[in-house]
Amino acid sequence: MYLNRYQLHTPPFENIPDPRFFFASEQHREALAAVEYTIRMRKGIVLVTGDIGTGKTTVGRAMLEQFASTNTIAQILHGHKTGTELILHIVRSLNIEVERKYDHASLLESLNHYLAQRVANGKPVVLFIDEAQTLSNEALEEIRLLSNFDTNTEKLLQLILIGQPELRDRIATDNLSALRQRIVLAKELYPMSFNDMTGYIDHRISVASTNPTSPVVSFENDSFRHIFQFTHGIPRLINVICDNALLLGLVKDRDIITPSMVQQVLCDMVPTIGQLDDLNHQPTKYKLAGNQ
Repeated sequence: MYLNRYQLHTPPFENIPDPRFFFASEQHREALAAVEYTIRMRKGIVLVTGDIGTGKTTVGRAMLEQFASTNTIAQILHGHKTGTELILHIVRSLNIEVERKYDHASLLESLNHYLAQRVANGKPVVLFIDEAQTLSNEALEEIRLLSNFDTNTEKLLQLILIGQPELRDRIATDNLSALRQRIVLAKELYPMSFNDMTGYIDHRISVASTNPTSPVVSFENDSFRHIFQFTHGIPRLINVICDNALLLGLVKDRDIITPSMVQQVLCDMVPTIGQLDDLNHQPTKYKLAGNQ
């Protein structure tokens, strides 16, 4: 709706893991480097965890885009209760033909044969599992068994586990100690710092702009501070507020998003009920515009 007004070719603050908008903060660079290292060196399993909305899936999608031309990608985007369910999902996502009357052993045999073929053809398989905390312990144990697929010289399958912090806690228990020993790298993502958040917002506007070096719309510095105070640096919440702020900017015909406009957006957001009073009791430099 505001694209023409602000000379944007795409909405800059959609809550989808679009790799074009990947913002290379230090911690996100480290996570991406860990994933890249694991895939390139064929190490086995890498784990990326973080709270809801911290950018885990975006890191994963950036990785997938980077390796899509040199690897065969399989994606699992929801949990499974049994190991057989998980293996069947993987087999189907790779378009592997299986017999109508299959069992667990025959699925594994078909998968192992396919993985070896992909390695021989120079396009090894990378298995990307998002929301991995929803997998049962049985399914997580199946992942451990899959990590045993290898030749004398290399792994047949690279596994990327993306999940919320409880996944790390579960893997730390004795029940999953065998899986834990096969994880070669583990990265935890945290909410952004204030400086990262301002860079993140500017980056997304620049990427979406028809003139990336000179975007039409911008945020005042105090607007950034109000956004940070409310979101605590969580990208998903930042996106929601900034998207609504640009819509309000369109209505008010403003190129610069002011603190008072951010306040109006926050007041209009249902999740802020009961929270604005907390913000307005912060030190003066963080109070919302209009209450100073």
